[in-house]
Amino acid sequence: MDAAGTLSPRIRWLIFGGALLVALGWAATTQHVWEDYYITYRSSRNLATGHGLVFNVGEKLHTFTSPLGVLLPALASWLTGTQSDTAAIWLFRFWSAAAFAGAAVLVWAVARRFQYGRFAAAALVAFVVLDGKGIDFSVNGMETGFLLLFLAYTLWAMFACTGRQWLHLGLAWGALMWTRPDSFLYVGLLSAGVFFFNDAARTGLTRGQWLKLFLQAGIVCTLVYLPWLLWAWWYYGSPIPHTITAKGAVSGVKPAWGVIKTLVDFPLTVWTGSTSLESTFLPSYFQIGGWPSAAVTTARWVALLLAFQWAVPLWRVEVRVASFAFCGMHAYLSYFPYFPFPWYLPGPALLGAVTLGAMIAQLLSVADRTHSRLLRVGVVAVVLAGLGGQSWLTWQMRREMALEQRYSGTGTRQKAGEWLKAHAQPGDTVFMEPLGYIGYFSGLRTYDYPGLSSLEVVHAIREVGTDWSRLIDRLSPDWLVLRPWEYERMRTSTPGLLGDGNTYGVANELDAMPQIRRVELFGRNYVEFDSHLFIFHRQIAKPQLAPAGPAPFARLGLPAVEIGGQRLFRLPGKGVVSVPVPADAKHVWIMFGIPEESYRGSPVADGVEFTVKWSDGRSPEHLFARQLQPQSNPQDRGVQFLDAKLPRHGKGAVIILTTSAHPGTQKDWSCWGEPEFAN
Repeated sequence: MDAAGTLSPRIRWLIFGGALLVALGWAATTQHVWEDYYITYRSSRNLATGHGLVFNVGEKLHTFTSPLGVLLPALASWLTGTQSDTAAIWLFRFWSAAAFAGAAVLVWAVARRFQYGRFAAAALVAFVVLDGKGIDFSVNGMETGFLLLFLAYTLWAMFACTGRQWLHLGLAWGALMWTRPDSFLYVGLLSAGVFFFNDAARTGLTRGQWLKLFLQAGIVCTLVYLPWLLWAWWYYGSPIPHTITAKGAVSGVKPAWGVIKTLVDFPLTVWTGSTSLESTFLPSYFQIGGWPSAAVTTARWVALLLAFQWAVPLWRVEVRVASFAFCGMHAYLSYFPYFPFPWYLPGPALLGAVTLGAMIAQLLSVADRTHSRLLRVGVVAVVLAGLGGQSWLTWQMRREMALEQRYSGTGTRQKAGEWLKAHAQPGDTVFMEPLGYIGYFSGLRTYDYPGLSSLEVVHAIREVGTDWSRLIDRLSPDWLVLRPWEYERMRTSTPGLLGDGNTYGVANELDAMPQIRRVELFGRNYVEFDSHLFIFHRQIAKPQLAPAGPAPFARLGLPAVEIGGQRLFRLPGKGVVSVPVPADAKHVWIMFGIPEESYRGSPVADGVEFTVKWSDGRSPEHLFARQLQPQSNPQDRGVQFLDAKLPRHGKGAVIILTTSAHPGTQKDWSCWGEPEFAN
């Protein structure tokens, strides 16, 4: 057996070359470029061309998460002369594929340090190299290849390093943080795991020595990562990426203790599809459908079993440490993000592979000691079956991603961006959810949901909520890009917003669905997801509200309505209007009501809720909410009045007037009077 310091160079190069070929072969046959790459690459290219590390030139907003994920593509763009996006991503792909291959070599080194047999060590490497998401996200423009490399480097520094262990471990931790700021979770979980389950005879260190090592490595990690943290703080005004802030505005703040309940509930919730566990070994976004139920069930069982092997005292320390970190990462991913996004999962998958490989090695060791041929044959058979199933899923995912790139990535999203670039005016804005391709190829200012590239969207969500119709009313973009179900949902909920003669009319339609339907494949639903897009253009002029000046509602073009001798202005059933607040204003006085014709005759209005919020760009504050039902409650008829005290504020504060009409009626009209402010 190879010892830690006598690993065969030939075997290392074979592993490196094989993994590199697998990754580059995937890239060549799929040409897959992930959506988020273009979100980041817009900032990367701006840096390479001298405009700063920004999404919109002149606006310092931290619109990416990974420092390496934005800086290395910028370097690739600069090295290729900023003339070819294709050349830049292929250079970045090669670096990432090499990192992926390096991770495989380091995992092999850890296995041989613990003197695993060649079969167990080879199986461990194979489970890492054949992970479909690990391969894809290592060459599709994400930072995953480097995360896997530095995670494997961490394991090597903990278990296989023979000199300057503190330095290697600190460098590994620091490199993880440069790859993804949430990598502190890997650092903490692996460190806690080795402390809790330490076996000094196997690791070579006592718990006290581990603590000393962690302290020294922590100092190195801090020195490695601190320059980026300080620079980002200085440049953007905050060390926290805006992407985290934007996602937090949608998912909300969750108490930390809930992660414990999530972990305890895994044996039940994994079967309901509400955890990230089953996603570990399945293709990206398998939840959308189109994959065999047997594969999903098997993946759930395997992930659930691996997640709790840390609780079995009979396993060796490396099994329990890797299982503990695997379980902890999934408790986090199942609780805090509002969806188990697939780019988070290759790291846990590597930990799952290490857990599984270590279990295989220990079982085969038991078979050797007990001369149990049956146990050996059974373990080998299960491993080969598992690798066969994983290979099949990976092959089918490769085909799925190739078709997704052809029909959805390049075929619709990129074309939508290019069409907007050709037809939009300088300074135009576009609202959509799929930000990457459309944002990069259009070059427009983007109002994406949930606001990864836009402070305005995050502020609007805080002010009016997550309803897209209200957000569009609030933001008034020039263009919309919508999927069919998004179009239908808003067309139904907010008549008058979309369609001919309404606020937004269809300007273009991109549809690759007919071509996709002619192809047999697994994961069809994901390929179809973005393959049909509508582009809408604003047909009614944007509302303009001047901070100073009389009668802002009248200038919006809203129809005037007389109620009880007072002049008010009618909004749609779901309407949003914001009005700037004078800096010295302390009170606001507003009239509101429902016109008589809306609750006389047939059909009748069944109620409208009037809401007034105040916002200074941060957390909004509710000033008032009242539901009027004039048909059944006479007191709700005629003009109603609001006199509210305003919170302390400076410049830039607004009040937001929103209405929510009950569904099922044609005459839910809401009317507001001109706001009047007083000192």
